[in-house]
Amino acid sequence: MLCRIVKRRCTRLGSLICNQLSDLSFVKRGPDARFTPLPLFSEVGGNVIPGLQSAGKGHYYHMTGQYYDHDPTLIRNIVMKIGENFEPKVILDAACSDSEIKILTNLLVDSLECRNISSGEVDSIGSEDWNYGYVLEPSFTIFSNDDIVLQQNDQNKDLMQLNSRRGFPIGQKIWMKDIENVFVDLSPRPWATQTLGIRTLSEQITLLTNERDFVTRDSDEDGEPSYEELGEIMMNTEWIVKAAAQLVYVSTKNRFKNANIPLYVPRVVQADLNPWVAMRNSLWQNEVPDKLQNSQNSYTP
Repeated sequence: MLCRIVKRRCTRLGSLICNQLSDLSFVKRGPDARFTPLPLFSEVGGNVIPGLQSAGKGHYYHMTGQYYDHDPTLIRNIVMKIGENFEPKVILDAACSDSEIKILTNLLVDSLECRNISSGEVDSIGSEDWNYGYVLEPSFTIFSNDDIVLQQNDQNKDLMQLNSRRGFPIGQKIWMKDIENVFVDLSPRPWATQTLGIRTLSEQITLLTNERDFVTRDSDEDGEPSYEELGEIMMNTEWIVKAAAQLVYVSTKNRFKNANIPLYVPRVVQADLNPWVAMRNSLWQNEVPDKLQNSQNSYTP
């Protein structure tokens, strides 16, 4: 239930920020929008039940995207069935309002096909293809569009397992007690390459690297980032910083005496330098239930 409450409140949060971003040059609407509009839930929602029945019983992911700049009152919702070898079968990919998300959630909960439903977020902005996502339950999992990256152990919540098919050594595990910090790194300007990683007592582990397009170009390439650049940096790093914060939260609550784990992010993603991040963090604190506040306190170490 808490996860659903957070999802609805984050929908409103995204809408608030998207309205503020709408004056910046990299956020375009109408015919000049960067991405093609998604189908509306009112148009394709009737396909959900037949889609579930066709896909059959199994584990389903209900995901939301980041900013949907075509209409800030809507948010991207993706429902997909996850196969045995992590083969996502998309049942729905549509723009939904708050009330429609409630309808969709009830459809999934009431469906006989959805034996397990995991909620989370993917890294897409608008209707662009997504590369990575995370879910919070039943076990915290970070995944790509074709495989699992990292997954909390079902039987031992103090342990995370890395997927050897992603190039990690076979059987590599991470114990929560060994995590020194979680970090997000960005390449030099234009900050297109994003990295999420963990430092343990003995090594540094890169969990994923992602490439993002960067639209804004400031005339002073050697100076401080412009107001517009900072806005796009905030938008482009939204998912990876959330994923890092959730990883910190999960790791911290499973450590002895809840010892804090620092989250390190680049200066351009810290609230004292980036006013967009400061606004986002302030809105987040007003929208998210108190019991999840601590998971977000490390946005700006």
